[in-house]
Amino acid sequence: MKGLTPRRLGRRLTYANIVATLALVIAVSGGTAFAASQLIKGKQIAKGTITGANIKKGSLSSSLFKKGTLKAGPRGAQGPAGPAGAAGATGAAGSAIAYGVIGKNGNGNPTFEAPLTKGFKTVYSPSPGVLCIAYPAGVTTNVPLSVNEAGGETGDWQQYSPGQCGGSGYEVANASGSTALSGQLSISVP
Repeated sequence: MKGLTPRRLGRRLTYANIVATLALVIAVSGGTAFAASQLIKGKQIAKGTITGANIKKGSLSSSLFKKGTLKAGPRGAQGPAGPAGAAGATGAAGSAIAYGVIGKNGNGNPTFEAPLTKGFKTVYSPSPGVLCIAYPAGVTTNVPLSVNEAGGETGDWQQYSPGQCGGSGYEVANASGSTALSGQLSISVP
């Protein structure tokens, strides 16, 4: 300030000015620190005084709560199916002369399932519980046949002498007395 000498400055420094300036310095620097050390603790808040409207959206996470205090909500709807995976590699060719899976066609008659059959072509049922399977190419005699119940088929299906099938194929019958093919039979000529 222009023309302010120590003598003139001394006349303006009064007790009131010094106390007011000191109070201002304390309020600006130390007041903030004092207020921060006096924050309200959770135990000092009365129950029911803070509601959802008082809490900033997204400010709470499950890590802030005691384990077991948050209940799980209802299960959501199942999402869409993911993309189909790549097809597996084709397996090595088997050593069986012929193999096949016998199921039923739309009329209830026995039939070979094309993608699961090699060598066998014809199957029919001359009587309930009996299947006649024509020999595959290259087989001219009643060699042992492997028969396995598969795909929901029940009973005890076995190879018999081809009494009802003549001399041109295998006879497979259900030894347990069941009279119908209910699922699938898997057969092979080793």
